[in-house]
Amino acid sequence: MSLSKNEKAFLIGLEKLTRETGIIIHGCGCCGSPSLCDEKDAITSDDSGYGFGYTDEVCWIDPSDKYDWERFRKSIVKE
Repeated sequence: MSLSKNEKAFLIGLEKLTRETGIIIHGCGCCGSPSLCDEKDAITSDDSGYGFGYTDEVCWIDPSDKYDWERFRKSIVKE
């Protein structure tokens, strides 16, 4: 996925905010999502971050979720 400079900066800033607060934004875009989830336990690695899932939805990707980690870790946006 190709991101603009502003989109990349937003996701990097969102990752920093998630690490500070333990609040993860996730959802598929339907049924009232995205949603905020207090999931400090889902932040297990410095390699974690926001990336893109099956339908290019923004999602938190962390090694603790082996399924997503295997499939989407290469999409994580980092500086």
